[in-house]
Amino acid sequence: MKVFQSVLILTLLFLSACGAAPATPAEPLETVKLKISMGRNMSYAPFYIAQEEGYFAEQGLEVEFVFLNRAGDALALLVAGEIDAYTGIMSAGVLNIISESNALKVVADRGHVSRENCTYEALLVRKDLYDSGEVTGPGDLKGKLLSINATGNSGYFLSSYLAQAGLTLEDVELTEMNTQAEIAAFADKSIAVAAATDPDLSLMLKEGTSVILARSEEVKEYAQTGVVAFGKNLLEDRPDVGARFLAAYLKGIRQYNEGKTERNLEIMSVVTETSPEELAVACWPGIADDGQIKFEGVVGFQEWALSRGLIDQLVTEEQFWAPKPLEDAYKLLDK
Repeated sequence: MKVFQSVLILTLLFLSACGAAPATPAEPLETVKLKISMGRNMSYAPFYIAQEEGYFAEQGLEVEFVFLNRAGDALALLVAGEIDAYTGIMSAGVLNIISESNALKVVADRGHVSRENCTYEALLVRKDLYDSGEVTGPGDLKGKLLSINATGNSGYFLSSYLAQAGLTLEDVELTEMNTQAEIAAFADKSIAVAAATDPDLSLMLKEGTSVILARSEEVKEYAQTGVVAFGKNLLEDRPDVGARFLAAYLKGIRQYNEGKTERNLEIMSVVTETSPEELAVACWPGIADDGQIKFEGVVGFQEWALSRGLIDQLVTEEQFWAPKPLEDAYKLLDK
């Protein structure tokens, strides 16, 4: 009996020692360098947060931001494999590449207009025109000079607004200026209306020479304004790296959606070259916490783009976006 007890005690001690042994550390992730297109407005915030907070580094990624002035340039680099992800506006160029060559897929939300969000985008009208009653609605814009990008989301916004009065883009005069030029043009009364997004929207309103004529979320109930898209590099050659990239991005989104915290304001103040005080009163665009795309927010834009001859054909939801990279990213975050 004593022999049996001794064996039992030794066995229990052995098993206890085995249970207390430290777990074998996980294999370190292969370090991968990625290049992605980038901009400096608030809708890019989750990428900057992921970079500054080390979320990309956690996934073994060294991410280089490539700044380009035109969405078309970024799309061309993505198709050529010279950058790994497009993080730009929802555009006719995106739809054309998908329909013509299927060389990219949208994989995540990077900004949308919704009535659940604050006013991130608006049409501004010169204050003297509004106060006098000369321009208070869409029908009053006929023949007026407007500063706007007529081929992107702003063009779709303006077209939708004009349509309320039976007008089209052909009924107005169009030019395209940067923010500082628009501020000067409102002051010298050389333009009637401009489209703006925050923080530029708040900056222009602060000047006191313009007021809001129309809010995007009131004109477009839901619209996809920004997307993340992958090309062959991350869709076919290294889908595992694509999932790691999106896992880090999702962590950036979740921190962004905590709102105007001291840390988020600190990061984005440097990026946008805007004071934390100004950012604290600006509208931050809506970005889905789970990164999901609602295709209904693409339908209206592409129908408008087709009517304008900006695209040759409509694309289906299956053509437009690939849900699997996000699904794989969720699994990484659940580990």
